[in-house]
Parts: sequence; C-alpha cells; structure tokens
Amino acid sequence: MFINTKKEKGYTLIELVVSIALIGIVSTLLASVMVSIMGILKENRVKKELLLDGYNATAKFVREFELITDESDLHIGNSNQILFDTTIDGLVYSIQYQISGNELQRSVGMGLPVTVCSNVSGSFEYYQKNHTQLSAPLSNPQLSIVRRVRLILTMSAGALSYTYTADAFPENYRFSGGGY
Repeated sequence: MFINTKKEKGYTLIELVVSIALIGIVSTLLASVMVSIMGILKENRVKKELLLDGYNATAKFVREFELITDESDLHIGNSNQILFDTTIDGLVYSIQYQISGNELQRSVGMGLPVTVCSNVSGSFEYYQKNHTQLSAPLSNPQLSIVRRVRLILTMSAGALSYTYTADAFPENYRFSGGGY
C-alpha cells in the first residue's frame, strides 16, 4: 500500500473563492459604514458652523447695541434694519445692521456693508419699557422710547435650520424714559 506523505502547499480554488467573497462582503460593509460616518461628520460640521455664525452675529449686535448711552442714539428702526450711534473706546461710531437678501450685514459710518453671516432670514423687533412691542418702522417719537431690541435670526443650510433670538438693552436699561 502506498501512502502519500507529501503535503501539498497552497490553497484550493474553493478556499480562494470563499476568501475573496468574504473580503468583498467585509469591505462593502466597511465602505457603507465609512460613507455614513462621513455624512454624519459633514452634517455635524454644518450644524457647528450654523451655531457659531448665529451666536457670533447675535453676540456682536448685542455687544454694540448695549453701548448706547442716550435715547437719541437710535436713528432708524425697521424690521430689517437698525441704525444707531455707539461709543467704543471714547469714539462715537454710527453702526448699521440690516438683513438684506439672505445676509445679515453690518456697516460702520460711511463704510461698505460687510456680511456678518449668510443663509439667514430674520427681523428686528422693538419694545418699550413696559414690554409692549412697537410697530416697525419706527417714527421719530417712537425711536426715543425703545428700551429693548430683539434680533431674530433663522440660520439655514439645506434641511437644517436654527433660530436665534437675542435681546439687547441700551446701556443696561438705564435710560430715564418716564412711564413708557
């Protein structure tokens, strides 16, 4: 009787086909997981950018508007535009914010408008001392009784949207203002 003691080196065709099929299945699963992870990362980046843009825009407006020291410093009050004088480091600046198209723009003095954030819609709302809302556009007598301005911004990118609401009180509400 003859016994083959010689062991063949290598793989059979079936082993190779099964191995390639398993590698293909695993790589397909990994690729789909990677695609979904990349989509989630991109969506999170867009959310983060929207959140930061909205926060920075509203914080800048509030910071500048709260430096108003006199009732006569507010010049224009519309639902999409506000113009006021503010004192920064001892210098008086005329600052205008406006919502134009899908941008919140800011200009200082006679300078050109600079985009603070884009992909926005929104409005400015004006309130007197007793928290009654004033109808925009404001006339001259109404401008002097404004005690709070609310900036409402809706930031959007694709299906995502966030709404920011920021209230600004001139010089921490220290205007005299009588009974309004």
